[in-house]
Amino acid sequence: MQSPTGGNAVLGYHDHYVVDGGKARIILSALVTPASITDNTPLLDLVDWVRFRWRIKPKLAVGDTTYGTVPNIVGLEQRGIRAYLPAADFSQRTEYYPAKLFRYDAEKDYYVCPQDQILPLVSQRTSEQVLIYKPKAAVCNACPAKDKCTGSKSGRHIFRSFFQEYLDKVETYRQTEAYLKAMRKRSMWVEPLFGEAKEFHRLRRFRLRRLRKVNIEGVMVAAGQNLKRLLKYHGGMLFF
Repeated sequence: MQSPTGGNAVLGYHDHYVVDGGKARIILSALVTPASITDNTPLLDLVDWVRFRWRIKPKLAVGDTTYGTVPNIVGLEQRGIRAYLPAADFSQRTEYYPAKLFRYDAEKDYYVCPQDQILPLVSQRTSEQVLIYKPKAAVCNACPAKDKCTGSKSGRHIFRSFFQEYLDKVETYRQTEAYLKAMRKRSMWVEPLFGEAKEFHRLRRFRLRRLRKVNIEGVMVAAGQNLKRLLKYHGGMLFF
């Protein structure tokens, strides 16, 4: 077996942290999942648990590209939390015109291609939660720029999410200094916590077996990291 990034696949776990945005970097929640569960899957459950357990109302959530899925972005925005999540740029995977070159007319509900041809709404895929826009095949096949736009004989397709308004709103965040600052803070404040857990708390390999027990171990490690910060805050002394 090979992993998606190449090399050999291994049996293991993913350790997830929810970290407070302050300088103390307090870990609010720790969850261990099987490695077969993608990193972005538990995000909304973790957010809901943290909000309920600590009775807090976070204003924004910051994560890397892995977490920038449509369900996560929409879920956070619907909860009143700004989704500071970068989205993967799939335009680099093809030589054809990227979708961002197609202009959307909200009033008439159609797209206009770089050659000023109209792509009307033709269907929708409920299972994928997207609307499909495309011109007649003859229009695309006669276009002088077709080889730059699509290789399909049926013409160019543009997919628009049911939740495009949320996605467009989050796109505006990415142009702000607040978003860039939050991403810098995450790389400097959050990522090192995992390195600390691996290097100083033996989290490279769990000592226990079965999911329930490795979750206990993961929570204990996170609690130990929090205690270190509590000791630092109190100058190295605690009194009970």
